[in-house]
Amino acid sequence: MPFDSSKNYYSIGEVSRIAGVPAYLLRYWESFFKELRPGRDTRGNRRYTHTDMALVLHIKDLVYEQGYRLGKASELMKRDGKPKNQDPRTREILRLQDEIGQSDRKNRVVDERRVMLLREVRREIEEILQLLG
Repeated sequence: MPFDSSKNYYSIGEVSRIAGVPAYLLRYWESFFKELRPGRDTRGNRRYTHTDMALVLHIKDLVYEQGYRLGKASELMKRDGKPKNQDPRTREILRLQDEIGQSDRKNRVVDERRVMLLREVRREIEEILQLLG
């Protein structure tokens, strides 16, 4: 699923589509895996961070790919702690987010230079117009 990697937070629906698991399963996993605790906005909606997304993808890998039952997967999570962006898809999300941030900073500098140049040109044109009367 295409996603906006510049976002800091994702809704449960977006995480559901990215991870490929139903939203109700994500809610169930929250009760089963104490490590998975997405923040909430002022309306009480879940706000998943990139770290939460890494955790969801790690849980999905343990349960769907490696075949662990939820109890064993929960034990592994408690023993190993939160994954440090182990999932390649999450690493890619974070890499793209960093690239977008860097290009945004470069674009801001270029835009600021353009604005300064345009203001200078405008001042010169206004001076010429005043001279012409």
